[in-house]
Amino acid sequence: MNAGQTLTFVLLGALLGAAGQGARVVVGLKKEVVDARETGKTVAQWFDGRELLLSFVLGSVAGVVAAISQYAPDVAITKSLLLGFAAAGYAGADFIGGLMEKWIPANTPSGK
Repeated sequence: MNAGQTLTFVLLGALLGAAGQGARVVVGLKKEVVDARETGKTVAQWFDGRELLLSFVLGSVAGVVAAISQYAPDVAITKSLLLGFAAAGYAGADFIGGLMEKWIPANTPSGK
């Protein structure tokens, strides 16, 4: 693969990782809507656009990591490879988010 093909392969991983995370977001949003109906909350009370954007970014990062791990000059792009990138975005975002919560302190008010 030349540099352009390599970049395309990595971007494919990012895009499919975000798509995999998108599938997870749909499931999570449905659950939140059901919970909101039961508790009487409005969308503004439970929806956080920054958290949604961060989840897509984390899914993309997981897809890039998966693409890099599978990179080879003669790699064949198959259905299972593409589904693997999407699955990495679906599951990898939780893993990366867990690492972030462990290693990066929460932005909490100090009360001063």
